[in-house]
Amino acid sequence: MCALLAGCVATPPLTDAPTRSPAPYYAGEHVERFMDTEVLWGGTIVDVRQFERYAEMEILAYPLDRSQRPLFDAPEQGRFVALRSGRLDPGTFYAGRYLTLRGPITGDRTARLRGEDVRFAEVDAREIVLWPQDYRFQRSRVSVSIGISGGI
Repeated sequence: MCALLAGCVATPPLTDAPTRSPAPYYAGEHVERFMDTEVLWGGTIVDVRQFERYAEMEILAYPLDRSQRPLFDAPEQGRFVALRSGRLDPGTFYAGRYLTLRGPITGDRTARLRGEDVRFAEVDAREIVLWPQDYRFQRSRVSVSIGISGGI
């Protein structure tokens, strides 16, 4: 008797991304140690600010699954600021949108959050993946096959 179980997982969209990254809250507290470190982070956009030559997004970070999607029901991992040259389309990049990005840590900033000063890491967002609005409701498709064979 033989049984076969097979499953498939979506290929991560950022194929050259680092396999391990420090948690955003930890990198913000120790930015000197992680300066220029390439990270793969994701989360939900909290705020978008547009400037003349660049835009920045404040991101509430979540751990990523194997497909590099933010695990929105997991504990948050702090906040970070994603910097991007040029302007961002406000119809595409807005508060509440989930994304994953990769890029190097380029600095930090201090901001007031819940009455405390908090250091956020800044990341040069060189690659960004925006997730569909309904991705949180999509389940990964796993197929299971069982084969039974016998003979006399």
